[in-house]
Amino acid sequence: MATVKKSKKRIIVPIAIVLVIAIIVTSIFIVRKVNGGEQVTLHTISTGDIYETVSATGDVTAGASRTYKVGTVATVKEVFVQKGDKVKEGDKLATFDTSNVDAQISKLQGTYTDAKKAYNTARSNQTAAKSNLAAVNKQINTLEKQIAKLQKRANTTTSKKKKTTTKKHSTTLPTTVPTTRVTTTKETTAKAATYTVKATVLAGQESYGTVQVGNNTAGSTSAGKYDEGADVVIKAVPAKDYSFSGWYDANGTKLKSSKQVTVQVRGNVQYIAQFEKTSTTGALKDLSDTLAEIADNIRDMTNDVDTMMQIMKTTADAISKALDKNITDGNAIANAVEKAIRDAISDGLINEDNLKVMGDVLAKSIAQAVKEIDWKSVAKDLTSTTDIQLTTKQLQLAALYAQSKMYAVEASDTAVSAQKSVMEGAESALTALQDANKDLQAGWTASFDGTITTCDLVAGEQTSLVNDGIVLENMNTMVVTISLSEYDNHRVKVGMPCTITTAYGKYEGEVTAKAPTATGGSAGSILDNVGSMAGISGLSSLTSSGAGVECTVEVKHPDENIIIGFEANVVISTGEYLGVVTVPTGSIVLDKTGTYVYLYNEKEKTVTKTAITTGAMSDSAYQVTDGLKAGDKIVAAPSSTYKEDTFKVKVVDKLSTTK
Repeated sequence: MATVKKSKKRIIVPIAIVLVIAIIVTSIFIVRKVNGGEQVTLHTISTGDIYETVSATGDVTAGASRTYKVGTVATVKEVFVQKGDKVKEGDKLATFDTSNVDAQISKLQGTYTDAKKAYNTARSNQTAAKSNLAAVNKQINTLEKQIAKLQKRANTTTSKKKKTTTKKHSTTLPTTVPTTRVTTTKETTAKAATYTVKATVLAGQESYGTVQVGNNTAGSTSAGKYDEGADVVIKAVPAKDYSFSGWYDANGTKLKSSKQVTVQVRGNVQYIAQFEKTSTTGALKDLSDTLAEIADNIRDMTNDVDTMMQIMKTTADAISKALDKNITDGNAIANAVEKAIRDAISDGLINEDNLKVMGDVLAKSIAQAVKEIDWKSVAKDLTSTTDIQLTTKQLQLAALYAQSKMYAVEASDTAVSAQKSVMEGAESALTALQDANKDLQAGWTASFDGTITTCDLVAGEQTSLVNDGIVLENMNTMVVTISLSEYDNHRVKVGMPCTITTAYGKYEGEVTAKAPTATGGSAGSILDNVGSMAGISGLSSLTSSGAGVECTVEVKHPDENIIIGFEANVVISTGEYLGVVTVPTGSIVLDKTGTYVYLYNEKEKTVTKTAITTGAMSDSAYQVTDGLKAGDKIVAAPSSTYKEDTFKVKVVDKLSTTK
């Protein structure tokens, strides 16, 4: 269908809007008070005829049209028509040699098969990854608990040995520390109360770190007032060379170990942060971070997660053995790691096709990364913890975090969705080519009686994917395609008569079809609401921005003067209402409660706001179905500024412009 054009909108729309504004302005200023009463003119209700119409503009097109396109590269055998030929239904149009199309179909079939296989593999991998992710996360949880116990044991041993403040060295691993919700111990039954949440640094440790409550300023003390039930985040930030020990209450009882906690306000609460001076520069953290980076690099070089984990285990075991022998030389530890990896590959413990050619590079790259670690500092950390198991398990945990990250990517929908799109695209291309080949093998024939308006085929030449084809149109019938607004759509029915006007004359027509759905924007409905208040139908049909329902109007008895592609105006007759009670559009008051007129009482010399029911309407009048009868007198142009529903008036033939 041709795109509906509405070229007259720039002229008609401003006129319509001006008309609406003029009606409103006139109704506001047309009434003046004279001698204690409102000066008004009257209109006597009578019967008349109302002709409802819907107007729109669209393009003229053929009553039936079909475009024949090759859809692939093929050789034209014969062409039986040329542009301008008239054909009958079933006449031959063209035949083709499709021998080369079979090879194209075979190639696309292979592409689709591969894409489908890859999609199924991605789905299978996703399912396995979800299961593996759950298992790895469970291992992480278990290992974190084991590390916590080892840290506690190491710290206790150190405390007993030195009889001083414990030197804690908690390795920061590449994971997110969960935010812990802490419920205060002081409860209250008040429904609407405000409490103070306060955090302070232990006396004497003001230089060790800072604390922060909510969004308040961080410092040695931070506090804020919050409503009962609110969640407030408390943070502790250690200074350089210091670590966070925990949150304590005023009695020295430990509350929480996490640097960040969420307090649900149930009463006044105070948290005291304690910090400790660290003996190293965080060597274990650096070690953990380096191992996580190594794991990422291994992942890029391997195709299997289990292989990556085996490599990481081999690396961790080699490091643990070296440290257990008090070896702190970086070169020595790096050589031990490289040898362990090479041995594992050669012994088949690490088995992957890629490693047959990349094993040497992999071993050297890991050894180089290990060599750059500050092992003397690591040894100091181990001395402070007095437990080689702690570092071993931290090494394992770093590898598990890397594995969890990898499984999380595979478990997401991203890879599956991408592969599904590839498969569906390949399937669509294959189906289109198969359909095109079927049509070409059968040859093209006319689907109906009509005229060839386009023919781009040449016998003996290859077709183009884009341009080559034939267009067949039925020139004996013409249609105009218009767009109906939301307001007008319900008024237009299939079978309604209409008048079609072109630059060369008028033609009878009939509505033959309406689309089931609307397309376009929403501005049209706004204009229709304005038009309804002004008694003007179909304003949205004058613009291209309103949402519309495509409507087809058939031109009866077309001649040579109505030409395809030209513009035509359509006026649809939606109803005739003869001899009905009518009221001028300007005499009506519309508000959110209903439709009204001001009815004149000749005996009392008053007018009263009176509700009416309207039916059909034209551009100038409404049909009145209830509330008025012929002979009634109403205010011709009521004001929107009337303060009362009933009031005295002065009837004049012509309104005065002054009081």
